[in-house]
Amino acid sequence: MEYLEFGCRVLLGGVFAVSAGSKLSSRAAFAEFVAATVRLTGAAAWLARELAVGVVVAEIAVVVALMVPASTQWGFAAAIGLLGAFSVAIVRSLRRGQRAPCRCFGASSTPLGLQHVIRNVVLAAFGVLGISGATAALELGPACVVAFAALIGVALVARLDDLIGLFRATTATPQQ
Repeated sequence: MEYLEFGCRVLLGGVFAVSAGSKLSSRAAFAEFVAATVRLTGAAAWLARELAVGVVVAEIAVVVALMVPASTQWGFAAAIGLLGAFSVAIVRSLRRGQRAPCRCFGASSTPLGLQHVIRNVVLAAFGVLGISGATAALELGPACVVAFAALIGVALVARLDDLIGLFRATTATPQQ
């Protein structure tokens, strides 16, 4: 059970680290995230900027909490809460007919959709699994295997829009 908890820590910590890092990678990336927050929430630009800063701070706090053994339970709870809040914001945006691309993991041209809500629900489920697990000393070999598998999961989550795009049906245009 301790390896499951460790894998959930690596997965969620990695996802939130990539998410925060993609928003902070440049001024332009953060500005795009703020603009996406305006579209997503319908808030005024000044409020959206404050929300965007709060999101990045919260994501970094989750990463740190999941790294420190004494605070992992708090980290899982915060991750679950953030994922829930993100899902609610996405659903509200979709109900308003706003399907602008999400800047969750940097630049994306994929409009918001049900896949983003499902992604968040699945990640929250890993948070629930992790929060119910026990923290204990791990053997290095199995821990490395678990960490590697979790990091593959991070990469898949971060590039989910691209992966879905690969399998989405496209219409061929005749060549002339």
